[in-house]
Amino acid sequence: MRLVYQSLGTASYVGMESNDEKEIIEQYYSFWNHGATSGKLHWMSDTFAYISTSPENLWKYFGNSSYHLLLNNYPDTWEGQEDTHEFQEEILKLATKRYEQLKENTETFHSTNPRTFDYSLGKTEARQISTEVQAFDEEAHKQGYVSKNTQRSELLESNNLTMGA
Repeated sequence: MRLVYQSLGTASYVGMESNDEKEIIEQYYSFWNHGATSGKLHWMSDTFAYISTSPENLWKYFGNSSYHLLLNNYPDTWEGQEDTHEFQEEILKLATKRYEQLKENTETFHSTNPRTFDYSLGKTEARQISTEVQAFDEEAHKQGYVSKNTQRSELLESNNLTMGA
């Protein structure tokens, strides 16, 4: 598993690259469970996905996950020592090391160029809807008798048709 960091200022992306899809999903769950993200996992390919987060939430993730890594990997040393100063220092050391390692793997994998996004504000204006209903005369349309301004009565007169006949 390779983690990649892309800073966006007040936000950031963390990319996860692995040939094992399950490993990426498990890493995503770890980010979710330890507070790094509350968003979805964005897949860019079969071997790469990313999450959006903030530097504060990412730091929170490394603090929480380091706490659990120490307890899970070294239960004989740290179990029952959670409130001690030494344990808190060890968490801080491990979290800082992991956070700095991630920030060393900086890479731009998602374009943030505003020209690549297609935003449209649209127009807000009144629209006049015609209340006249005209039947579609396919033959008249094919012969070119119908234009935008042709009214139904003009069309019938031009074809020598009357409503009562």
